[in-house]
Amino acid sequence: MPWISTKSADKLVFGQVIKLEIGKVMRVESFKGDRWVEITKIREDLFKIVESGFKKTTYENVSEKDLKNLLKRIFDEEFPRSHQLRVSIHSS
Repeated sequence: MPWISTKSADKLVFGQVIKLEIGKVMRVESFKGDRWVEITKIREDLFKIVESGFKKTTYENVSEKDLKNLLKRIFDEEFPRSHQLRVSIHSS
């Protein structure tokens, strides 16, 4: 899943992150690669989000329930003018 549309990015990323193995990291970045968000699956229902772009923030122990709304807000802030986002999955 290398490129996705920003219009549906939050839903697609949420669906894929839920299926990740524990310890895996999903990275979503802009076309130029200067802004990115990394989501790490810590436990079955806990995630860590690192945001690097307009804001440089780390969210620890994000529950699955809060993840969907947080991803939508982060994507709206970090990628306001992007049309395509690059997605990659790797080990932490």
